[in-house]
Amino acid sequence: MDIRAVGQPITASQRHSYAETPGSSFYQTFQSAFAAAKVVADGGATGPQAAAGQAGPTSSEALEAILGRTHAELSALRGVGADSQAVYAGVLSKAYGSGGMDNAHQFLSSLSAEELEAVRRNHCLAEPINVAAISEEGARNLLLPEGFSVDLNGDGFEEVGAALTAHFPPDNAPAAVREAWFQATAAMPDGDAMTYGLMMHGAVYGLRINGHNTPSPYKADEMNSYRQIVSNFLAALEAQRGLISSEQYARDKDFFTRLGALLAQG
Repeated sequence: MDIRAVGQPITASQRHSYAETPGSSFYQTFQSAFAAAKVVADGGATGPQAAAGQAGPTSSEALEAILGRTHAELSALRGVGADSQAVYAGVLSKAYGSGGMDNAHQFLSSLSAEELEAVRRNHCLAEPINVAAISEEGARNLLLPEGFSVDLNGDGFEEVGAALTAHFPPDNAPAAVREAWFQATAAMPDGDAMTYGLMMHGAVYGLRINGHNTPSPYKADEMNSYRQIVSNFLAALEAQRGLISSEQYARDKDFFTRLGALLAQG
């Protein structure tokens, strides 16, 4: 379950700031990886003996195979231990195998305190999860490993528990947009890539004010929207040249020119 651009894997820093919607094979792939790793962890046992424990495998290789590279990398950065990841993997396996994603909110309500704590830790949430206070979108995203998310209302933001997150490019952007973006930001410092990503995201979806997006004339799934947005940024840059430093002007000019050229090829 490695996120990729059109032609090649994207960098670790790009994976950490991006999420994709699970495809039709995601849940079956997860369950197969979980079952295979669990058989190994149980010493080759099958049937009731293999199914007895819910936590599942705890080796780093097995957990990465189940939860994905992005989740494994972020867990290492955040200090989330293998035991917590294993409990979380068991929670996801139970959710995917029991129809829990059809009503994620109800499924979360059925979890033990230990399981909810593993969900919280694996999503690096600051506060204990108050299931009654989160939406179905927030609940469903808690039941997806890092690197995957759903935007049920299509507003360009993903609720993860009570938290609100966003990433760029949108998962429904044309493939050529994702390819152009990942090429343009491949060697860029994380802070710069995040800044430009927020600028592009705000242009596509509008700003978030009092829980609602301001109107935007652009559509996340249309190539011409991204080309026009980049053109607008370049025009604004020229108009504001006397108000910003020469370093910022040169940096922004270089980035948006490169991004525009890549989008023109798509």
